[in-house]
Amino acid sequence: MSHLHLVTTTPPQRPYEEMLKDHKKILQNYFDSYTARGLSATTKVGACGFIQRWFEKIRVPSADGERQLFIWEVMNLGAGRQRIRDFLLALSTVDDDNLACVRPTTARTYAGHLERLFLSTLEFPFIEGLQTISSKYGPIENPFTGVEYPIHSRDILRAERFFLSPEQILELLVFLREVYPGLIHRTSTVGRLYTIVMLITETGMRCNEFINLDALGLNRDIFYDKKVIQTRFGKGFNSSGFQTRLIPLTNPAAITLRQYEQEVRPQFCNHLVNPALFLSWNGRRLSYSAIQSCFTRLMEIARKHGLNLPPNLTIHDLRASFATNYIEAHPDQFWELMELLGHVSPSSTRLYIRSRGQKRWLTMKEARGPRVGKTGFGQMVYNTQERGYSRVGS
Repeated sequence: MSHLHLVTTTPPQRPYEEMLKDHKKILQNYFDSYTARGLSATTKVGACGFIQRWFEKIRVPSADGERQLFIWEVMNLGAGRQRIRDFLLALSTVDDDNLACVRPTTARTYAGHLERLFLSTLEFPFIEGLQTISSKYGPIENPFTGVEYPIHSRDILRAERFFLSPEQILELLVFLREVYPGLIHRTSTVGRLYTIVMLITETGMRCNEFINLDALGLNRDIFYDKKVIQTRFGKGFNSSGFQTRLIPLTNPAAITLRQYEQEVRPQFCNHLVNPALFLSWNGRRLSYSAIQSCFTRLMEIARKHGLNLPPNLTIHDLRASFATNYIEAHPDQFWELMELLGHVSPSSTRLYIRSRGQKRWLTMKEARGPRVGKTGFGQMVYNTQERGYSRVGS
C-alpha cells in the first residue's frame, strides 16, 4: 500500500459536435436562471451575449486546426486560472496613448459575468438530467479562485462636489417650489420634480425604485398608515434579481406625497388608469431619461439664478447626499444607513458617504414650512410647538 501513487486520468476526447452540444446545454441552463430570477430582458441579452462571444472568440488547437473554447476547459483544475489571468491582463493592456483598452469598471463587469457563470455551474454541475460535467469531462473548479479583480469604482473616493449639504438641499427645495414654477411652462411637472427631490433627500431611494412606484391597484406601494414605502425594485446580490424592501416614510415626505397624489398627479393623463405614481405628460410611466433631462434643466436654471450648486451634479447624487448627511447626524448608525440604502455590502455604503469634517446643525423645516407656490400644492404651516404640519385654513 505504501507504493501507491495518485494517478490523474485524462477524459477521452469526444467528437466536436458532441462537445459543442454539451457546452451550449450548460450555458443554456445558466441563461434560463436569469428568467427564473426575474432579471430584465436587457440584462439577460447583455450578459448572455457577452458570455457566448467570449467562448467563441477564444480559439484552442484541435485535430482539424482550431476550435472555440468550452466551459469545462476553463473550469478544469489549474489551467483555467491561467486563462482567466491572461484574459484580465489583456483587458488592462495599454494602447499607444497610454490608456487601458477598457475602463476598470468595464473589465470588472466582464469578469463578474464570467465568475457568476462558473459559480452557478459549480452549484448545478449538470449537462442534462443527472449527468454531471465532472463525470464526462473531468473535475472542475471556479477559475477565479485566487485571481484579483480589476480596481472597482468603489475603491476610488468620489469628489466632494457630488454631495449637497443640508443647506444646499434646503436652498434647492425653496428655489424649486418658489421660483422655478414661474420660469417654465408646465407647473405640474415642477410639482412632480419637487416631490421626487423631496422623496430622495428624505429616504435615499434609488431612481429605479421611485420610478417604479405604483399609486393604484393591488400593487400600491405607499402606506401612510404604516409610514412606509414599499419598493419592489431594490437591488439584491449580483444577478439575484429585484428585491422587495420597506423604506420608512418621514413626515415631510408623507405630507409632500399626499399633496402630490391629491393635487398634482390628477393633472397628468391616464392618472386613473396607469398605476404609476410618477407619470409623464402623455400618461405613461415616467422614464429615467426624462427625469435626468428635467433635473439637468433644473440645475442649469438654478445656477443662473445664483444657487451654489456643484458642477456635474446628477439626480443620483441626491441619494449620496442623503447618505452623507444621515451619517453626519447619526455617526453611530452606519448599519441603519446601510439598511435604509438597501445595500447588501458595507463597501457599497462607504462609497456613498464622505465626512466633511464639520457638523450640520441647520434643520430643513423651512423647506416644508409655509409655501405659496405654483406647483399645485396647497400652503402648509409648520407648527413649532406641536412639531407638525397643517394646511392653511383647515
